[in-house]
Amino acid sequence: MLKHKYSKKQNLRYFLSFPASLFQLFVAESKRKNGISVMVRVRDEEDWIAGSLLSLNEFADEVVVVNNNSADHTLDEIEKVKKQLKYKLIVENETSDDICQVSNRALSLTSCRWIFRWDSDFIAYTSGERNIKNLREFLLALNPKKYYLIYPLTVSFAGDIFHVKTGKETNSEGYIHIWHRCLKYVKKGKFEILKVPFYFKIKRLKEIYFVHIGSAKPLHKLLYRFFWLFWLKNIVDFPTIDDFIAHISHEKWHDLEPGKIAVAKFKELILPLRKFEKSEFGDYPGMMMKAVKKPKFTIIYKDGKPFSRSDFVEFD
Repeated sequence: MLKHKYSKKQNLRYFLSFPASLFQLFVAESKRKNGISVMVRVRDEEDWIAGSLLSLNEFADEVVVVNNNSADHTLDEIEKVKKQLKYKLIVENETSDDICQVSNRALSLTSCRWIFRWDSDFIAYTSGERNIKNLREFLLALNPKKYYLIYPLTVSFAGDIFHVKTGKETNSEGYIHIWHRCLKYVKKGKFEILKVPFYFKIKRLKEIYFVHIGSAKPLHKLLYRFFWLFWLKNIVDFPTIDDFIAHISHEKWHDLEPGKIAVAKFKELILPLRKFEKSEFGDYPGMMMKAVKKPKFTIIYKDGKPFSRSDFVEFD
């Protein structure tokens, strides 16, 4: 079984949640139906959104998709699988570039007691011991009178779907929780966090029910990922992220073309990598097998170590 290393702050919050949860004795229980709402914020995820949604068929009662300015075929991919989905699907648009506003919009559209903040590049296991259906049964069997914040464990791919980042192979965040009227996503530093009442009891899952595609994305997606948060701070001066990247290219990268910037940032932030070993991490979810057999790009080795990627050749 994989072990995930939590930070000191996460551990402190975890242990304090046990005595704090005693205050739930004075809190009214949630009146929502004991089902599972999945909220998905999506922008330009045409490669993975269909498989991601299909993998939730035996898990969700409803899935709320909030499309945030997708410019690719994401919505077309959703439409293609719509008839295959067994749950209620809600698709709405939110044009704001404020991720907290997008998240709070998605949160407001949910109707079930349990809420799972699902990323559009998460792929769930749909068979075997890791079947996400088992996670559903676990959640719905918990005491309906209590409030929980659940930290599931996932493996995050890096660079391609055959590697993980050394030292950061797994990830665990409070993706799952009970609905409460005080829930709200707010900015904290460069990132967003979900503010929950102090008396929510934290549980950690040791089983892996889904994987995260992570940085195993096309070149332009890596470029946007690296500069997204910096762009948001300068959005008044640069209406689009492409405008901002062009500016950065001129000001700080001596007019280096964006593709070369992405490759340089890839090597700086994603390396070092190590292979995704099935003996350690388990097999891939069934929904990923087509991509595994015909990957769009793969890591290139040099002197026995990960060095670059097959689609970076023209920029190396």
